[in-house]
Amino acid sequence: VLHGTFGEDGTIQGLLELTDLAYVGSGVLGSAAGMDKDVMKKPFAAAGLPQTPYLALTRAEWKADPRRSTRRIEKALAYPLFVKPANLGSSVGISKVHNRAELPAAMDLAAGFDRKLVIEQGVGGPGVKPREFEVAVLGNDSPVASVVGEIVPAAEFYDYEAKYLSDASIPIIPAKLSKHETNQIRETAIAAFRACDCSGLARVDFLMEPARKGKKPRIYLNEINTMPGFTSISMYPKLWEATGLPYKKLIDRLIQLAVERHREKQQTRFT
Repeated sequence: VLHGTFGEDGTIQGLLELTDLAYVGSGVLGSAAGMDKDVMKKPFAAAGLPQTPYLALTRAEWKADPRRSTRRIEKALAYPLFVKPANLGSSVGISKVHNRAELPAAMDLAAGFDRKLVIEQGVGGPGVKPREFEVAVLGNDSPVASVVGEIVPAAEFYDYEAKYLSDASIPIIPAKLSKHETNQIRETAIAAFRACDCSGLARVDFLMEPARKGKKPRIYLNEINTMPGFTSISMYPKLWEATGLPYKKLIDRLIQLAVERHREKQQTRFT
């Protein structure tokens, strides 16, 4: 299982396609789209899936004129903001920005990891900590979703330290949600999987805005991860175990899906 740059961005998948080998997970398109947080938002939008407002800038644009870039960001979005490298994972290089004074350091940090930066409007507004949910998706042309899990991060948001260096973050499986909310999240996860033309497996992440003044809480699609972790603390296998598919059978199913997809490819003529 390969993560990050060259491992889940379509690069190694392209090599495996050229060598005509079966492999677990999404193909070139799904892997590349799922890795780029700017690109993934476009098929999500085309599918009508709910997302928080965002803006993408290149590193060159930011370095050439930080003041102009700041004006563009503040015209399009409201604080707090999340600044992210477009192509990376594990929350590396991500910052929560509460005001203009914090923006330059966040942009410089993200720019050290990628040539393209994604700036997202925080869900819920100032002083609001949205709930964070994750769903595991499994399948090829007929994907299915696991139960919904919730992460209660030890930090202000689920950053790298909260994910890997702290025991204080709490996973809740299944998440305490209404039946309608659970169904909405699971259906949206499958729609996101299909929108990016994924296959095999993916973990889809969501944010929920708290209810306000009698209004129902709003659920936003955050991102898709086409090669989620399989460590002892990883949510993907935990979610499937809670759904009734234990670890060993999950591995078997992933290999079966890879073989099925490879066989399906053999029906395509290339000459």
